[in-house]
Amino acid sequence: MSPSRKFVTVAFLTFACFSNGFAESVSEDEPKSLTELFESHWHYKAFWAIPEINTINPRLALKTNSEGMIIGRSRCLEIDNLEQRRIYDPLAKMKNEQLHRVACKSMKLAIKNIDYLPIFEKLDPDEEILIKFNFSKGVVSSSKSMIEPALVDPGKIENSG
Repeated sequence: MSPSRKFVTVAFLTFACFSNGFAESVSEDEPKSLTELFESHWHYKAFWAIPEINTINPRLALKTNSEGMIIGRSRCLEIDNLEQRRIYDPLAKMKNEQLHRVACKSMKLAIKNIDYLPIFEKLDPDEEILIKFNFSKGVVSSSKSMIEPALVDPGKIENSG
C-alpha cells in the first residue's frame, strides 16, 4: 500500500471515529423521545396507587412553531370539551372527571418546565399537537389534530325563540 493511500485511509478512519463519537455525545444530551423529555418533569408513578388510572387517556392540546417551541397556553382536551358542553347543558357529566382534573394539573406542571418539543411540524391555524399521557405506563406520545368544538346534543339546547 502506498504511503499516500495509507494516509488517506488513516485520515478517513480517524474522521469516521471522531464524527461518530461527536454525534453520540451530542445525541446523549438530546432526548430521543417525548417520554424521555417528560421523564424528569412528569411524576406519573404517583398515580399508580389510583385503581382506575389505566382507564383514562388524557391529552394536552397545544400549538408549536416549526422549531418545536411551544406557543401560547396548553389546554386539557377532555376537561376543555366538558366545560364547553356545560355551557349548553349544566348537568353534563364525564366519567372519572376528578381523576382527569388531577391528571390535567400534573400534565400542565410538566409542560410548564419544557421549552420546546422535538416536534418540528408547521401547523395550520386550525391544527394542534395533542400530547397523550399514559399514566399507567409512563409513556408520552403525540399526534396532530384539527381543532374541533365539543359536540352538544341539540335536544338539550333550550330554544329561546
